[in-house]
Amino acid sequence: MPPTEELKKQLEETLRRANTILFKRGRSILNGMEISALQFSALLSIREFGPMTMGELSKHLFTACSTATDLADRMERVGLVQRIRDDKDRRLVRLHLLTRGTEALDAVIAERQSFVGEVLKEYTMDEYEELLRSLELLAQRMELK
Repeated sequence: MPPTEELKKQLEETLRRANTILFKRGRSILNGMEISALQFSALLSIREFGPMTMGELSKHLFTACSTATDLADRMERVGLVQRIRDDKDRRLVRLHLLTRGTEALDAVIAERQSFVGEVLKEYTMDEYEELLRSLELLAQRMELK
């Protein structure tokens, strides 16, 4: 039986609330590093999908290519990424993570994981495993759409 409209609304709101809370926890670390939320998203995309062109980055961030280029300029100036010409096609320039970019990602993710660990410490192992299974199933099904 499909979920009711009210249940779908509650689920979406709950996921959004949880995402916002997690985002804010990581944001406190970024503020100290003077890294914007969009820069963090760009760094995550590069780490997850590998070095990418400005066009690829703009698609991942849902921004204009000029916005991705400006963002890359700022990130390169502060040592988060480096532009490197492709070995096979010298016309292509890809953004690569530098140590400072990786360290920023690691710091934010560690803070988020610590926060999630704090929240989940009251869960039993069965509750934790059930939550994880449900969220993994949700993510898998969302990826298929």
